[in-house]
Amino acid sequence: MIILQWKTTIACSVLLPLINLSPVIASETKQSVKQIPQGIATGHNSQNIPKIELSPGYGVNISFIKSGEIVEKVWLDNPAIATLDVDGCLSAQGRECDLEGATVIHLRRIKPLKITQLPNSSTSLLTAIAKGKSTRKVYLFQVAMGDETPNYHTLEIMPDIKINPETTQFSNIKNNQELQQIIKGLKIVNTRELINRESRLWSRIENFLIKIRMGESVNSAARKSGISIRLVNRLIELGSKYNS
Repeated sequence: MIILQWKTTIACSVLLPLINLSPVIASETKQSVKQIPQGIATGHNSQNIPKIELSPGYGVNISFIKSGEIVEKVWLDNPAIATLDVDGCLSAQGRECDLEGATVIHLRRIKPLKITQLPNSSTSLLTAIAKGKSTRKVYLFQVAMGDETPNYHTLEIMPDIKINPETTQFSNIKNNQELQQIIKGLKIVNTRELINRESRLWSRIENFLIKIRMGESVNSAARKSGISIRLVNRLIELGSKYNS
């Protein structure tokens, strides 16, 4: 049983727990890796595709290593604002490849070029075709020029979470009730729009659940995912107090 660290009495209204959750969310600090589930990057779980802002002197990596996919094709619609490279070989880049495929895409901002065939634009669409064990997916990213120093250098594509509370075994969660409380607490947070589904924190929580599913302890999964045990306990508390 995970011991809750919150000792204050919870009011009967929904407002108080939502207020109490705010400082917990605020305490989850920036990290150099931003994680996005496959469903968001493919546009299936979100109306807005992920946005990548390129700052002067900084590049951004898009990594498919954790999703276990191989990038087959890449298109950058506006090459006037950025250069594109990969860690493998793609024939679409004009190379002759013995074995096609890459796992990381690197984007770097350049001084805008004047290309007569292209309209002037400070944004671009990046499309990547990646192949997994059984399926191929189309990933979309909006690329734009930014002015601020970036708070991440790598965008990691993470596997979507498919959790069945009735059948999944968790090494440090002693019963399905606690698992359901975590999931219910996350649903409450999502319903109240306390955490943006495209934010780094949401991706970290999803990564935490992935690690739990793979058999890691709660403390280890939380530490590696960049979230606090305080937040995990708060999700359990929310899930145990209110109906979905």
